[in-house]
Amino acid sequence: MSCSLIDFCNGNVYLIYGTFLVLPEVDLFMNCEGSEIFDRLSEEYHIDSKDFVAFDVWISSKDPFKVLVATILSQNTTDKSTYKSFKTLEEKVGVEVKKIADADYNLISESIRFSGLNNSKAKKLKEIAQILLKEYHGDLWNILNESPETSRKILISLPGVGDKTADVVLLTCKGYEAFPVDTHIRRIAVRLGIAKERETYTVISNRLMTLFHGKDFLKAHHLLITHGRKTCKANKPLCQICPINYCCEFYKRKDNQGRNQQAA
Repeated sequence: MSCSLIDFCNGNVYLIYGTFLVLPEVDLFMNCEGSEIFDRLSEEYHIDSKDFVAFDVWISSKDPFKVLVATILSQNTTDKSTYKSFKTLEEKVGVEVKKIADADYNLISESIRFSGLNNSKAKKLKEIAQILLKEYHGDLWNILNESPETSRKILISLPGVGDKTADVVLLTCKGYEAFPVDTHIRRIAVRLGIAKERETYTVISNRLMTLFHGKDFLKAHHLLITHGRKTCKANKPLCQICPINYCCEFYKRKDNQGRNQQAA
């Protein structure tokens, strides 16, 4: 299902080109249908699996446990660091449930040091592997083959697995209707007028699931992240060359404020 208009109020302060731009609280409207946003971004960007660690791991392995490990390693770090940690972990320990469950904690931590928070992540990975061995016969598919609701509930109960990590695994490995929201996607959703700055992960994810068609969720997720990395940047968004600036309330209001300041 897709929708064309979403309206609500939102007031924010953004850092633009080194200065603060205060945007007054007004009614915002989603100016474009999700299908139009999807098509324009698809025309603008080529999706390379190498830019998305979890997706790339899935394509190469079809192993949901490896995807889960890669997603946990990617928390609060870059894809480059995640790849380095994942490959080192594969070489020194092996990214398999039993191998990680049996491995020395210090070896796991040392292997994933490139991704940051390695002590915490190592502890969580080992605990997850031990839980999978004890309760699910060492096979993450025994969780993912449950209903989407049950799978998500169980995943979130695992150490270090939050909403986004669970949604990445469910969408990537099973194609379940989920829309992971990272910092790029949250920022774009707010600027487009889909969400308020302080709205919860669940609210924003649900709005995105009404905006795009279910069959497009995975690609839309990747397109929005790419858009956030390349164009809709946090501090210096390239609004003038943005392929969907005509859909964007942030751009419209910024442009109008600039015109008013010039007139004054």
